[in-house]
Amino acid sequence: MKNPCIHIDWSTDGLQFALKSNDIVIIVDTLRFSSAVVTAVAHGFTVYPVADERKGRELAASVGAVMAGKPGKARYSLSPRSFLDRERAGTAVVLYSPNGAVCASHIQHNDTAYIGCFLNARAVAQHLRACVDTTGRNVTMLACGEQRAFASGERIIYVKEDGQRVFAVEDYLACGAIISFIDMDKTAEATICEATFRATRDHLLELMLGSFSGRYLNDKGLAADVEHAAQINLYDTVPVVCEGRIIAANATT
Repeated sequence: MKNPCIHIDWSTDGLQFALKSNDIVIIVDTLRFSSAVVTAVAHGFTVYPVADERKGRELAASVGAVMAGKPGKARYSLSPRSFLDRERAGTAVVLYSPNGAVCASHIQHNDTAYIGCFLNARAVAQHLRACVDTTGRNVTMLACGEQRAFASGERIIYVKEDGQRVFAVEDYLACGAIISFIDMDKTAEATICEATFRATRDHLLELMLGSFSGRYLNDKGLAADVEHAAQINLYDTVPVVCEGRIIAANATT
């Protein structure tokens, strides 16, 4: 019998393979969904991920949650810094994103999925180790990537239009960060991912600011969001996708 193993895969296509294999999934969308969710849950928020903004508004009304909006135009948004408020712990927020939230919305009752990024890399790894020891299941690190529009070719799009997922270096590096804190068998791809993170860790913020997503956020005056997301092991929180919402993993026990 083979030992449980860590894999790495990409976007919604990779997610479907992972779920069919009954893998434990870590959704990694560093800029911005995962960093926003980890920060939110660490500060006591409950997050409802949605793949459609219109349905998100309907959901918010039905469950008494706040619908997130654009940074600077709404109290809560994909900016992780919008959740730095423990006085509002217990607030439920509906959060839309075209990458991480879309992946989270595919998680069903019998699936196991957590949200990871640099902010909680070690905590996720430790939680994973315990889950794997108990279940014997494999792990898929899911690098969500970016959405590129077919028509315009823009690498960062938040509106619903025809497009495709493309590689995002910050997601790959955050997967490597989580992998670096867990002692498990790894595929060749996962081993290389970990080695890439270890080799670039001292230049992490520089690389993130230079990435497609980082440059986009910097141009929008949101470089501070990138700086927040680049902090390693800031939180001990491990968010879990549970019946359509995201809460701290220990809150399900």
